[in-house]
Amino acid sequence: MEIKNSSELKEAIKLLEKQKSIHKERITEEFHIAYESLKPINILKNSLNKVFNSPAVSDKVIDTSISVGAGLLSKKLLIGKSAGIVKKALGIVLEFGVAGLVSKNSDAIKLGGLNLLGKIFKSKKSNPSIQ
Repeated sequence: MEIKNSSELKEAIKLLEKQKSIHKERITEEFHIAYESLKPINILKNSLNKVFNSPAVSDKVIDTSISVGAGLLSKKLLIGKSAGIVKKALGIVLEFGVAGLVSKNSDAIKLGGLNLLGKIFKSKKSNPSIQ
């Protein structure tokens, strides 16, 4: 842009000042976004969201929870509140054994559980006298 007189110079200055103001607003906004994203609590939240929203991790968490729960349940049902050291040791072995068995067959167990739940809820829907 070639400036020929003082009025064109004033227009060019106004245009540059407007551009400067727009750039300053954008930089300030980007700074605030970056500042918020770098706060430790936001870093932690974002990291946890990425971890728990990934399908592989959520499947592993579910599988592990089912395995540990089955192990604890089997120990409580078969051993109960044991006083002896031998019973406690057998309970721990049983707990880990069941947890390992369940974790190796977690897909089949989940499928069976979903089928069972499907049959339970299907039978309630199809039989109106139960409701």
